[in-house]
Amino acid sequence: MAENLLAALHLVLTFENLLYAALGMAVGLVFGALPGLNGNVAIGLLIPFTYYLDPMVGIVALMAIGKGANFGGAVPAVLLNIPGTPAATFTAVDGYQLTRAGKAKKALHTALWGSTLGDLFSDLVLLFVAAPLAAMALMVGPPEYAAIILFSLLIVGTMVGGAPIKGLLSAAFGLLLGTVGRDLYTMEPRFTFGSINLDDGIPVIPLLMGLLVVSEVFVQLRREAVSPEAIETRALRLDRGAEPLRMADLARQLPTIFKSSAIGTFVGAVPGLGATLGAFLCHAEAKRSAPPDEPVGRGSLRGVAAAEAGNSATNGSNLIPLVTLGIPGNVEAALVLGAFMIHGITPGPFLMQQQGPMLYAIFLSLILANVLLLGMGFAFIRMARHALRIDKRHLLPAILFMAFVGTYATTRQLFDVGLMFVFGMLGYAMRRLGFTPLPLLIAFLLGPLFEDGVRRSLTLSGGSFSIFFERPIAIGFLAIATLALVLIVRQTLERRRRA
Repeated sequence: MAENLLAALHLVLTFENLLYAALGMAVGLVFGALPGLNGNVAIGLLIPFTYYLDPMVGIVALMAIGKGANFGGAVPAVLLNIPGTPAATFTAVDGYQLTRAGKAKKALHTALWGSTLGDLFSDLVLLFVAAPLAAMALMVGPPEYAAIILFSLLIVGTMVGGAPIKGLLSAAFGLLLGTVGRDLYTMEPRFTFGSINLDDGIPVIPLLMGLLVVSEVFVQLRREAVSPEAIETRALRLDRGAEPLRMADLARQLPTIFKSSAIGTFVGAVPGLGATLGAFLCHAEAKRSAPPDEPVGRGSLRGVAAAEAGNSATNGSNLIPLVTLGIPGNVEAALVLGAFMIHGITPGPFLMQQQGPMLYAIFLSLILANVLLLGMGFAFIRMARHALRIDKRHLLPAILFMAFVGTYATTRQLFDVGLMFVFGMLGYAMRRLGFTPLPLLIAFLLGPLFEDGVRRSLTLSGGSFSIFFERPIAIGFLAIATLALVLIVRQTLERRRRA
């Protein structure tokens, strides 16, 4: 670890790395602050452009977008009671009441410190935990790997979006899309319909851009046409005359921030959970443990600090399953996996051995990015009202154009652009029908790895599926997956009976 850290230092402190981290942070702050948009849209939009950057610099820029967006979502939540991101919903509970009491600046500064310290805590855990976990993962064979992927897909499918059956169907369709292209072993074409453009499978960039960016633009355009949002930015006191957050106020919130950071870090490390659940659990815990004279939910700095720390603490830890097992736990990690893949890098237990200095450079850059978040966050708070005035009717067509340019620039194939719009329409239809694209996306990315694990296991066992029931780790994950599936089916049937 020490050797990798030393080798990583000279990669981190370069002008290019710092520049793109700052640019990513700025983009994330703006996208997070615009209601309806979020960091995932920005990351998906800019992934193609990282193709021309050093892999480490590109990944850091994308992760900086996520960091910025997590805090950016708190700004309209506190000022206008309009969460910029779903996770910021719990920041709005106390933050907006503080604004109504004339403490907007104090609430935003608390949110910024909570977000920064929660993010820092999570990044430090990632730095020290990734290598030991990767070493343990090297002892995992094909049967265990296949079982872990199946377990992860089941968890993501059932816990994202609130409709377990639809989530599982979405994941199943993603696995099917992952089989398009030439067979991994026989090299025979599968589901290509005679198109040579699909011989290598469905390209990652058009699918990412279509499902996450284009479909979101379609959703927002429809929303603007049906019920346009008119955000009135009132004369909020964010200038020097406003009540500031004093160091004594911050010191009182540190125990809450530390506890919420620990909870959020754990939540982020579990595939299928995420920032919204992290914010909810931390806000609920802060409310439970709050003293009688400072009830959370009625305009408390403690509630703001807890929600933001829990939300942001998922940022670093969601990379733990990705860099150790190659399994993305949420949308942001799935997008980062896509960015790795377009550079020909496959995350997983061997990545620490093959690209140790690069990985540690990413970890150190994430820690350094928290300093950028603090400095740029204070500046963004002062400019918040101007950022909220951006008209989405002008912004959305520009995003669509950038998606077109980014997809075409990656491969220079109009076929990929057409594919992007096909997946955009698919993603839009899924959202309208109550499906979430995340299980589809993660299943598509993990599908080839799952297939490879299953087929290698069957090769080792001479074609017998008994190999999956002879390994303790595989048995454990399959048992948990089966139990979870039974419980989900039972809950679904009970809901239908009540209805």
